[in-house]
Amino acid sequence: MNVLMPVLMVLFVGGMFALVITMFVRARRSQARGVEGRVAAIQLAEERGWSYQQATYGVIDRLCGMAPLPVRGTNLQGRYYITGEFRGRGFCLFEYTTGTNGVDDDLGKQVVYWTVFAVTAPGSGPELVVRRPQALDGMTQRGRVVQLGVPEFDEAFRVITDDEPFARNALTGEVAPFLSSDPRAGKDAPIRLHNDELVTWYRGRLSPQGIDERLNYLCDVLDRIPPQVWSTV
Repeated sequence: MNVLMPVLMVLFVGGMFALVITMFVRARRSQARGVEGRVAAIQLAEERGWSYQQATYGVIDRLCGMAPLPVRGTNLQGRYYITGEFRGRGFCLFEYTTGTNGVDDDLGKQVVYWTVFAVTAPGSGPELVVRRPQALDGMTQRGRVVQLGVPEFDEAFRVITDDEPFARNALTGEVAPFLSSDPRAGKDAPIRLHNDELVTWYRGRLSPQGIDERLNYLCDVLDRIPPQVWSTV
């Protein structure tokens, strides 16, 4: 026993040391991939004539109201903020972090990265969210859950709004069937109409691979909302 205890202690300390080293290496690799992705996204923006700012403060406050952004916020930081025109519509996209107020953590324990996209709608509308079901949907404070009466859609999605007539007029025709069948409308692709912008987001860092896909997704949804809906708001 006198010999065994020191050996176990050495193995334990060595194992903990190896674990810390492994976590550190993984975090550094993830950070490097994040940098590469952002550089490529910025290069894509420059090639297309889009505008780019490394950081903005207060610009994204207008999108507050639900996660990943806070319900209310002042002077929030939007990182790698890109704006331009896509399929004839103005848009912006940016990276937002939660957990440490945007400060990177060497071991990646606290920072959560989100990439947010917003495309300008033809007009303004009431707050409207369409996303996959969540455990506390019935307790939401951002509106009430509305069912459209389209079984396949109602089973797969939750519509949250305080304006049921607008939701029905906007979604029942082409949008509900489109979201029910389009593979992009997965669990990580909620949509939110906020004033005159249609917004989506995913958990992860900015990269060029998802830019066209997400912007096309938002434009495809807007294309299917009847034009007369906007004139009634």
